[in-house]
Amino acid sequence: MEIALQAIQNNAALSRGHPSEGTPGILIVVAVTVAILAGALSALFGGLVALIFFAVVSFMLFAISDYRAGILIAMVLLPLSASRLVPREMLGITGLNPLNVTLAMAGLSVAFMWLFQRHRMAVPRIPRPFLLYGAVIAFAAAYGTTQVGMIPPFFRTLEIINFDSAGGYLRDVFLKPMLMLGTAFLLAILVRNAKRPQRFLLPFFLSAMVLPLFVIGYIASSGVSLGALASQQARDVLSITGMHANELGLMFNMSFALALFTVLGARGLTRWALIATCAVLVVAVLLTFSRGAFLGLLTVAGIFLITQRRFKILFAGMLLLPLSILLLPDAVIERATTGLENRSIAAITAGRVDDIWRPILPEISKSPVIGHGLHSMLWLEPVAAGATLKVGHPHNAYLATLLDVGVGGALIVGWFFWRMRRQFAEQRARLADPLWQNFFRGATACILLLLIQGITDDRFTPTFPQTYLWLAYGMAIGLAGRLQEPDSQERTK
Repeated sequence: MEIALQAIQNNAALSRGHPSEGTPGILIVVAVTVAILAGALSALFGGLVALIFFAVVSFMLFAISDYRAGILIAMVLLPLSASRLVPREMLGITGLNPLNVTLAMAGLSVAFMWLFQRHRMAVPRIPRPFLLYGAVIAFAAAYGTTQVGMIPPFFRTLEIINFDSAGGYLRDVFLKPMLMLGTAFLLAILVRNAKRPQRFLLPFFLSAMVLPLFVIGYIASSGVSLGALASQQARDVLSITGMHANELGLMFNMSFALALFTVLGARGLTRWALIATCAVLVVAVLLTFSRGAFLGLLTVAGIFLITQRRFKILFAGMLLLPLSILLLPDAVIERATTGLENRSIAAITAGRVDDIWRPILPEISKSPVIGHGLHSMLWLEPVAAGATLKVGHPHNAYLATLLDVGVGGALIVGWFFWRMRRQFAEQRARLADPLWQNFFRGATACILLLLIQGITDDRFTPTFPQTYLWLAYGMAIGLAGRLQEPDSQERTK
């Protein structure tokens, strides 16, 4: 009985009414000022300049008056910003791109709302583990700036990196990943103040479909056979997206985990739409021909079946999973089993053990506590001496963490992900809505997925393939704020 009452109270906190939205006086003043300036510009420089000025400032006013639009656009753009589907610069200016502009506008919108209509906005508390995790990354990046001069020139020649200064290093390895955390926190604010936050799951999953559909369409139109895609020489076929096949595989698998679990809490047309999303994502993962992605896909399916207590779902899954593997194209099976027949460790790991991991492993002992700085693979001595493959990543998230932030930083990073898992578990326990409960089950599966695929790629610091995990974490922070401070819902809209 007590649990039922608590669930009712929590649902009430999530759907409580919001005060009417009036136009703040500051916007009226600004609007009049803009009109006067537009008229003056028209008289001095002509109508075109005035029109451009009026259009840009009007967009800014719209974003300021309704901050939700900017945050939602940023959420959709974030997973695409690492690809070539979204321009990385505009007007020839580095850093001026759609995502950065949108985030700046969204941040400005939130700032104006906080300054002039604070009674209509509640900002959720930032969890302390999250702050400590960010501090570890910031320290490693600051330390890394002192090592930039040691980066061998071939990294720049091979276009593995696009910087040659400390400022460029900070931009690429620190500020860009921080955009993800910034977007996650803005989404937390949006969810905290929304009347029906579950509506934001629609653009969330719609954005997850863009890259997979592009990959499927590109391969279908390219005429390349599956057998050719499965070869080791075809690892760069999907580089047209701007991302490596392993990166795409992790991003698609995280989207798949969230969609698959959310299906259980959906009804009607929403459920069928999510099932279609899962099907598209599975096809896209298979087309990456990334063995790490194949392993991740099996991991998600295994977690899904293990956590189900419904006999029908468990029975259907146990029946369909082996059948699906038998029906896979020969090219996929061949790629997945590379090296197993002759038990070649070099073939199974694509040369990672002898040509990357063993040469750089002793470097951990040279700075065991604080590490060598963020993305330290770029200046490690064995790499510069040619003892490893010319790669800018150790292709192992565990090794990358120990090299970059040391044992001390690794403990904090591990603690943070443990607390993230607890955050998701708390939302599942406190929210009665099956949609959110299963969404956060999928988010928990994303953490386990990262632990598995991290054996062969990615990092435990923010990367764009982890986009949907971080967006889910932002939603969890926002929902936690609604449940922790239900009285402040009267301030929200």
